[in-house]
Amino acid sequence: MQQIPDVRDIVLVGGGHSHVQVLRRFGMRPEPGVRLTLVAREPHTPYSGMLPGFIAGQYPWNDIHIDLARLGAFCNARFIADEVIGVDPEDNRVLFVDRPSIRYDALSINTGGVPFKGMPVHDAVLPVKPIGRFIVAWEGLVDRTRDHVGFPLAIVGGGPGSVELAVAIAERFGSRFCITLVTADSTLLRGHSNGMRTGIERVLGLHGIVTETGFTVNNVDNAGLWSASGDFIAAESTLWVTGVEAPKWLAESGFTVDQNGFIRVDRSLRSASHPNVFAAGDVVDLIDQPRPKSGVFAVREGPVLAENLRRFVLSKRLRQYRAQRQALALIRVGWRSAVASRGAWSMRGRWMGAWKHWIDRRFMRRFNQLPIMTVPEPELAPSLRDDAPAAMRCGGCGAKLGADLLARVLGQLPIQADPDIRQGIGDDAAIVELGSSSIVTSCDSFRAMISDPYRFGRIAAHHAMSDLYAMGAVPRIALAIATVPAMADAMMEDDLLQMMTGAVSVFSSHGVSLVGGHSAEASELSIGFAVTGAAPNEPLLKSGMQVGDHLVLSKPIGTGVLLAGAMQGKTAARDLMTSIEMMDQSNALAAGILRDHGATACTDVTGFGLLGHLGEMIRASDRAVVLDAFAVPILGGANALMEGGVVSSLQQNNEQATKDFVVPEKHVHTPLVRLLADPQTAGGLLASVPRDNSASCIVALAQHGYVRAHVVGMVTEETMSRIRIT
Repeated sequence: MQQIPDVRDIVLVGGGHSHVQVLRRFGMRPEPGVRLTLVAREPHTPYSGMLPGFIAGQYPWNDIHIDLARLGAFCNARFIADEVIGVDPEDNRVLFVDRPSIRYDALSINTGGVPFKGMPVHDAVLPVKPIGRFIVAWEGLVDRTRDHVGFPLAIVGGGPGSVELAVAIAERFGSRFCITLVTADSTLLRGHSNGMRTGIERVLGLHGIVTETGFTVNNVDNAGLWSASGDFIAAESTLWVTGVEAPKWLAESGFTVDQNGFIRVDRSLRSASHPNVFAAGDVVDLIDQPRPKSGVFAVREGPVLAENLRRFVLSKRLRQYRAQRQALALIRVGWRSAVASRGAWSMRGRWMGAWKHWIDRRFMRRFNQLPIMTVPEPELAPSLRDDAPAAMRCGGCGAKLGADLLARVLGQLPIQADPDIRQGIGDDAAIVELGSSSIVTSCDSFRAMISDPYRFGRIAAHHAMSDLYAMGAVPRIALAIATVPAMADAMMEDDLLQMMTGAVSVFSSHGVSLVGGHSAEASELSIGFAVTGAAPNEPLLKSGMQVGDHLVLSKPIGTGVLLAGAMQGKTAARDLMTSIEMMDQSNALAAGILRDHGATACTDVTGFGLLGHLGEMIRASDRAVVLDAFAVPILGGANALMEGGVVSSLQQNNEQATKDFVVPEKHVHTPLVRLLADPQTAGGLLASVPRDNSASCIVALAQHGYVRAHVVGMVTEETMSRIRIT
């Protein structure tokens, strides 16, 4: 089936309530030739309408968060986890602090606002927006006050959000917190009906929540709040729930903004100054349609924004967005109760609470229970299917050829012995004598396993150098072979720039020079490096294990199944981002620490999995080991995915290595044992270390950032290696 090349790039900055709808709609109806790129500071976006329910304990964390990585996988969008610091609208580029800018054909901004600049800056102040950061800070406060009664807590803000938060805290924690609701307005819930205010005040009174009106906060510290006139309210912590401000970079980027810095958009949600820029949610000022900053409007803007982004890149006429003059407000005042308000009308009741619950749950189901979109593919005849590879092929080291296949091919090659080659095929890298000096050289290549080309380039560079570090060598130069899929020229150029910039950033920090390479067009993004360095006087090989040595693993395993799950939209974003951070960690320091602690043998754990690479050490050293399966550190989410049937395309081949070990029969096919064969990309180092040095080695590794390093087994005098599961 011929693939249509991408020719337009829509970049979405922010994972707000409007953008999640853009992603879903493009997933439901892809636009051939159009690629989406989502840039978000956090991999999960919280739904503000369910925050009070979460605080009250009504909803678990997963229920109020939309997984942006999964949603991105659903619509085949690139996901870049980073914070934007500006836009160059003249050159059509989005700017970051420490990575290259990315280009766009159409840009959409839905980041939300930033905390109000009038908010006092103090450790005792917890801004509620952005919500993702507030949740972390709030859970910390809950832990610190676990043994308190009557802890004085102030909530600054007189709007619906403040009321909902106060009630939610009171109903869950009772007497632990003594809550004071503080507003500068002369009345609570200004702009709402008298009937609604009366009902809300009654609810607050039942929960013992004190309301202080007409109090303009001038200063905050650990003791409480002061007004400009010297009035004081006792509070050891303060939640700040007042309005938001526009990010400064909107105005600094040159967009037309209002007097408060919010980007001005017309009825098509398009920038008043730049026709290929759109925006929605709290960051916008709707020209001729002024509305309060509310998630209600961001949700309603989503469908129009999605349609107009599609129409813009297709050069079609844009739709008009007409904001409601009076939005219905549903204010949660209990697990089973809410107050509805619109204009002068208001009503409270249990059915209102049930209605709000139904609305919120329905909204979240649209993003957390995504439909399976099928594309008809040509089918093989039944007689051919047994020999066909899996349809979905992994990237990274999951794309390597199997160990058995590779060994069979190498065994048939007419490779000639060379006295200048001290160590060749079979170890991590080749050591070659060149006159009076020696070099170590190795190469690695794989196709992209994540959608962010910059991080992919970094991970590929780390991975390529690991073979040399495992042997104690110092990398010096690298050659690259890069392929980029056919797209519009500007898109190909930018993808190649992103990927190579990521790689060079890693090489430069390790004193490695990129001295050349080759680039080509291919069906997918890929990168490979040949890395050469200076050989140590005593290289650390796979063959040096000694009886009694402990086996030390510097990083957790599980990247193969997590990356395979990400391709299918099954890996949680937080687990995926953790695995990416782990892959983007150099093995250089770990190699030095292992050598300093007397390591006798070492290898890096990559495509053949922990069992495959350990098996190479066993055969090279002619030793047996006991591997403690429960001691092996495993990345979060990997076990659940394996148990759910997700595996890398190299998994089945890797599991052949299990035959080299004695495994309790009932555990052979368990997720725990199968994970030991999971193919790793940019995995850690596995070394045999003298028993007396292993504990201090683990401590040193942890102190230098390898916090999951662990002793996973030992070298024994037994005749057969085995996996211990106790």
